[in-house]
Amino acid sequence: MMESWSLDLEQSVPMHNEGFLVFEEVFPPELLASVTERIESYQKRHEAAIAAKGGVEGISRASEITFTSHLAENDPELLAFCRHPAIVALGTTFLGRDVDLYWNQAVFKLPEGEKQFPWHQDDGYTPVSPSPYLTLWIALNDATVENGCVWVRPGSHKNGLVPHKQTPIGLACHALDHPDQGIPVPVPAGSIVAFWSLLMHKSGVNVSSGPRKAYIVQLAKAGLVSLRTGEPIPNLLPIARDRVVCGKSH
Repeated sequence: MMESWSLDLEQSVPMHNEGFLVFEEVFPPELLASVTERIESYQKRHEAAIAAKGGVEGISRASEITFTSHLAENDPELLAFCRHPAIVALGTTFLGRDVDLYWNQAVFKLPEGEKQFPWHQDDGYTPVSPSPYLTLWIALNDATVENGCVWVRPGSHKNGLVPHKQTPIGLACHALDHPDQGIPVPVPAGSIVAFWSLLMHKSGVNVSSGPRKAYIVQLAKAGLVSLRTGEPIPNLLPIARDRVVCGKSH
């Protein structure tokens, strides 16, 4: 249990320049184990449903990679986790006084897969304003190069939203055979890789013997609007108002 969490404001400089920051072993093992157990239960049901529908659902592929979304909206413990002091501190430091939970999903990369997840910007899937928002990539187990950790192209967020192409395994904005393949960001369990939604990132193939498990929490300034419709994004969950956490947190 963590009562408070502070962020060195000097870290805003590399966040601005490189577009990402790493915070190692933020969450204590007991909390991480509890959160992981709950997420695993949703992921297992989701993967079974995908398999029953032929093995593919959107960009999820049974026995390879699954994206299980809207967990906090359906689970009070996971919503409380999204209001953890570390998450609130990151959101209010980089986004301002009023922060909402824009999106959350578990991403499990399983060892049977053979494909990298392509280079993309999170804004490529749903352009919004204000942008960029903040993606917190939380490692539920150790994320290594071997099991498919996230890779980033430092500084790529400064180019704004670039064109994306549709591929069978997701949107792509940078070729996987391009000479510049960025850098891997391996982190131990309980760590956060924080990056702007305009930063180009991908994940590698899982060639290990077990799954790579991550929980993605995306935060945005309150009042987020879809650029496709011009309408406010509905049903966003408040995380902080006037820099104070909303509701009960860990």
